[in-house]
Amino acid sequence: MNATCEQYQILISGSLDGELTGEQQDALEAHLDGCPGCRGDYEVLKRLAVGTIRALAPPEPRPEAWDGFLDNVYNRLERRTGWGVLLAGLALLCVYGMVMFIIEPWASALIKVLVGAPVVGVAILFISVLRQRLQAARNDRYSKEVRR
Repeated sequence: MNATCEQYQILISGSLDGELTGEQQDALEAHLDGCPGCRGDYEVLKRLAVGTIRALAPPEPRPEAWDGFLDNVYNRLERRTGWGVLLAGLALLCVYGMVMFIIEPWASALIKVLVGAPVVGVAILFISVLRQRLQAARNDRYSKEVRR
């Protein structure tokens, strides 16, 4: 292989990657027509590139798969929106109930403390478990691989 062929090896690689200008592609074609060694290298590399692309290309999904995918996306979006609205409403209702529980003069302070203490305890336990679950979900290596 002479110095000219070594220069054209770079152009062969660029041609297979689709990076050559029109002039460079024309010069490469002219060289390949006159050099059987470079033409053979080009054909081998071209078959290798085409085979690699075919081997690594994912199969095209069926149209039914796309329909199921879109239905699943809409269902998840609707459910998340519904849960968000429900939780926001419940939170506002709880805040309103706590304010009314504290300011209404229906019972003495002792009764309010005795009723409020278990509620506060349950709320603390709930927040603790929720925080632990959220932290575990963030660090769970397998949550993306296992469908629940």
